[in-house]
Amino acid sequence: MGGFFVRLIGYALLLGGSENVAQHLWTAHGLDQYFNLQAFHDNGVHALVAAAVICSLFGFGWMRRPAIFVAFLMAAAALTAPFALARVLGGS
Repeated sequence: MGGFFVRLIGYALLLGGSENVAQHLWTAHGLDQYFNLQAFHDNGVHALVAAAVICSLFGFGWMRRPAIFVAFLMAAAALTAPFALARVLGGS
């Protein structure tokens, strides 16, 4: 049980930190003004929270490496989404 909490805290720090940076980038690029993208952003935040719990539940034994990969993949996607969307919408 102690290993679960250590994994949960680690994944929550990784994914929560990337979510905070993504939130800052989201508002810095003015993406919060596009109401059509708000559902996309909200679903992304919920996915990051759920991913921390799911990765910590299944992130032991032979599933450890895939769980770490998924966590870092989702963190990278959260950090790059504001840049990609700003580029598509014509921002800098």
